[in-house]
Amino acid sequence: MTTSIKHWAARPRSASQVLQLYIWFVMTLLLVQGSGSLALRLWPALAAVTPVLIATLMNGNTPHAILHIVWGTFGLVWMFTLRGDRDRLALGLLFGVFYTLLGFMGIIFFNPFGLRLGWPENLFHLVVGPVMLLLSIFAWRTPQRILWRGSVSLQ
Repeated sequence: MTTSIKHWAARPRSASQVLQLYIWFVMTLLLVQGSGSLALRLWPALAAVTPVLIATLMNGNTPHAILHIVWGTFGLVWMFTLRGDRDRLALGLLFGVFYTLLGFMGIIFFNPFGLRLGWPENLFHLVVGPVMLLLSIFAWRTPQRILWRGSVSLQ
């Protein structure tokens, strides 16, 4: 098992593969964060025993949690069912545009759509969205070029 993980981590990555890994990571993160946020909101007893740092990361805003759950679920279902490079590219572009615009909306407008978008949320959206856009554009422009040569040591 360890050998296969080392082999996988050391393989060169194309731009499309890096985009794929990033999409899986972001969509999983959104689903976990949204679910945790909603759980803290629905069960005050759970919120009372949750460490402050985790509770802060979870946000606790119901519309924002639902947005994360919807995007995470949508993205993971998309990735499980549509496996082509063009499908990943379409999801990356769609998500990247949406999250980048959401970040700017949070800066320009106070509390858009009741999402409670403070500076931490806007910073998250303005990092995750543009990175997704950049990876999508790079994958579109250079689908077969090796972007990253893994030299990860997993011992």
